[in-house]
Amino acid sequence: RLSDEADQKLVQWLLRVGPESKGALAGLAANWDVRALRTEVARIRTEIAARLADSTLDVAPRLTAAKSLIQLDSTSDETAQLIVESITAQTPSDLAVGLVDGLKKSAAPGLGSMILARMDVFTPTVRQAAIKVLLTKADTTSTLLDGVAAGQVMATELALDQKQALVAHPTEAIRDRAKELMGRLGGIPNADRQQIIEQYASATRTSGDAEKGKAIYKQQCAKCHLHSGMGQKIGPELTGMAVHPKHELLVHILDPSRSVEGNFRIYSAVVNDGRVVTGMLAGESKTTVELIDAEARRISIAREDLEELRASPKSLMPEGFEKQIPLIDMTDLLEFLTQRGKYIPLMLDKVASANSTRGLFYDSANELERLDFGDWSTKVFQGVPFRLIDGSDGVTPNCVLFYGPLGSQPPKMPKVVSLGCESPVRMIHLLSGVGGWSYPAIQDASVSLIVRVKYTDGVVEEHELKNGVHFADYIRQVDVPESVHAFKFPLGQQMRYLTVAPKRMVPLREIELVKGPDDTAPIVMAVTVETP
Repeated sequence: RLSDEADQKLVQWLLRVGPESKGALAGLAANWDVRALRTEVARIRTEIAARLADSTLDVAPRLTAAKSLIQLDSTSDETAQLIVESITAQTPSDLAVGLVDGLKKSAAPGLGSMILARMDVFTPTVRQAAIKVLLTKADTTSTLLDGVAAGQVMATELALDQKQALVAHPTEAIRDRAKELMGRLGGIPNADRQQIIEQYASATRTSGDAEKGKAIYKQQCAKCHLHSGMGQKIGPELTGMAVHPKHELLVHILDPSRSVEGNFRIYSAVVNDGRVVTGMLAGESKTTVELIDAEARRISIAREDLEELRASPKSLMPEGFEKQIPLIDMTDLLEFLTQRGKYIPLMLDKVASANSTRGLFYDSANELERLDFGDWSTKVFQGVPFRLIDGSDGVTPNCVLFYGPLGSQPPKMPKVVSLGCESPVRMIHLLSGVGGWSYPAIQDASVSLIVRVKYTDGVVEEHELKNGVHFADYIRQVDVPESVHAFKFPLGQQMRYLTVAPKRMVPLREIELVKGPDDTAPIVMAVTVETP
């Protein structure tokens, strides 16, 4: 116990320090049971909570207020609830993500349940941050599995490394339950939908007419999907679907909500003038959210006019497509979608981890840390087309930034990503070959990235891509022997091109990109496979 004199000095300090320090000092005083501060701490808590709720403040002071509240009492359910419920439809995404991320410091017993209860009002970016928080502790991980089992969290929202961590969890009960759930991570079939899929199954075993299928695509699908430059980019792009088998595509077409990705589910927005707007969340900024409805209309809503924004487990693509397309037309459509040309771009949308139009390594505002094409149309280098993800909104993940121990962003990034590719492959073309702290920043010829090729017959081969051999620093043109300078960005940053040749012509099952053991943070912007 401190002396009365020391108590009074702490009170004096507490009244003098700025808002960013009050939470830490008040928390320390509470742990020491400083008697003179008991009433003062309650007043300070109210003061800090008011700063958190003050929408006129910038993001940084509001995040500091949330941190200070947790420092006051990390075990308080009341504090955790206050922070979780402060995330509403009016909350800008960077603030919402920061608030959720800050909850990692909370030890509130009810934290997991509080986050899970609010998942349907979180946007996809915030949901990803919430999943990461739930995975940090055993009790909240159990709650996350409850959410997966109940359909509150879609299994497809879990990254590959998160799934692997769950099935290898040190807690036996969590590990066993995760393994049991992995069997249905692709989604639980709707009984009615499954019956329709079975009725159309013969379309996957019969050759169709690709030209007729192209006409059906233009008529039925182009309103929302893009394929080889045809159509609208509202739903997932279908250009690279040829690497997937027909039976898999049939499930996505006839049961679109079975494994819907977070970015393509339906959101319902209640506006303060009484309107209810339903559609896919196309983008968000600090002041607005934009929805795209099933008629491809873009509707922008000011955050201050939003009363509620809530997610549905349903896909924007409606069920019942079979009513518009008979069996013979489905056969032709599948033939068109799986028609393989020489080059097939692989879709990175599900595995992209960072937005390259913002700083990637230390500071999101640092322009030197950005890789911004400006024009995000398909790029061709040495005759190879590369499909880019448009990152111009500053939010959508458009590249794979891998884990690295240095900086502020790479330690949060994945160590493994998986790309489906059910096709024989002559060559894997990578728009990559650059990274943070790559050669000459780190000069060791260490392994930066491993391309793991998995064949359908079970054989696995690994191709090591090395720092200073395949990978170089992103920040300026630095040449290394096994990759080629491909694109120069406005401030001199570079993107390189390299290839990996599988040793066998056996059809692949998937391609895994695995972070090597060194300290670099490699980047992959696009992947295209070349067929035999």
